[in-house]
Amino acid sequence: MDIEKIADFWIAQIVGIGPVGKQILLEIFGDIVSLFLSSQKEVETRIRKYRFGFIMKSGDKQISIRDYMGYNIEEKSKRRRYNIPHSVMEKLAEPSGRTKIHGEYERVNKKDVRFITKKDKEYPQKLLNLKNAPEQLFVLGRLPDPDQKAIGIVGARECTPYGRDMARLFGYRLAQAGMAVISGMAKGVDGWSHRGALEAGGDTFAILGCGVEVIYPRCNEKIYNDLKQRGGLISEYPSDYGAMSANFPMRNRIISGLSDGLLLVEARQRSGSLITVDAALEQGKDVFVIPGRIGDELSVGCNRLIRQGAIPVISPDDILEYYNIRPRNESDNLPGLSPEESSILEMIHETPISLATLAASAQGTYANTLRIVTRLKKNRYIRESSRDHFIRM
Repeated sequence: MDIEKIADFWIAQIVGIGPVGKQILLEIFGDIVSLFLSSQKEVETRIRKYRFGFIMKSGDKQISIRDYMGYNIEEKSKRRRYNIPHSVMEKLAEPSGRTKIHGEYERVNKKDVRFITKKDKEYPQKLLNLKNAPEQLFVLGRLPDPDQKAIGIVGARECTPYGRDMARLFGYRLAQAGMAVISGMAKGVDGWSHRGALEAGGDTFAILGCGVEVIYPRCNEKIYNDLKQRGGLISEYPSDYGAMSANFPMRNRIISGLSDGLLLVEARQRSGSLITVDAALEQGKDVFVIPGRIGDELSVGCNRLIRQGAIPVISPDDILEYYNIRPRNESDNLPGLSPEESSILEMIHETPISLATLAASAQGTYANTLRIVTRLKKNRYIRESSRDHFIRM
């Protein structure tokens, strides 16, 4: 068994060590394997010496605390103090963590969870370009194809029926056209975008704020199980790590990082989804927004972004055209539909169309059109937006 892989896996189980913390440990111990093989006393001694005896600074040497106290305030402000929390130090020094880690590594492998670090070839290149790239990824299922265009879709958890329908529609149509749909599997817009992509038979991936063995929220259990087979569940947290509110803003940078563009469906003025938008803008990604009705609380964040220069979209075709991707015909991706059913389905889009118009356009009887529409509705290809008017799911 590769000792370097085990050492990386061990330190990945200690929550609270980010890129900065790991860099400190490398400076103290030289490499993670040396840290892993150090005794409890050696770990405690070397970290305490660092925590209480030295300050990091630019240059080749370190400055002791005694010398540092002699600097004026302006000079002190140029030197940032980095500390390893005491709770983390205890976990790093604890001998039982090392003895149990081989068993945990084997358990995770049996669950088909892959542990990937920056040193591995399959670590996504898109994430390596981030200044705060996750040190490791736990993956259940697949990673996105690096050669495939990907769209991140985010929005309100307590979305409106309009937001639900738009998330599902865009997830469906973009996945059907060959784009990977990336979201966070949260309640609301996230979940509906995954549903749409799965219904289209496309590729979709969830970036979690918990471990990949944890189903959160429970209302998306079916999506979770489908993603294991037909997409992927990805997290930077240990595979059995529970959901915590502080983790979700952090995972947003991975959603935008793996995406070529980000679509915002619904958002309040102060919305967690806007954190993902900020990350996307900082990463130089395209930001698309579905406009909302003026005055609606869940439209404020979207409409303000449009005013600030985000790209407004009123159809999935707008995004496909932006990336020069040709939309596929419905019949290309929906096996089992008769020619009559495919013909009717291709007439129904995001704008409501009446049953009478469908019957006239299909040049068939009203009763036959009603029979086809009823079957499409039952199979959840379309839904009734108002009496005898239908839109695409």
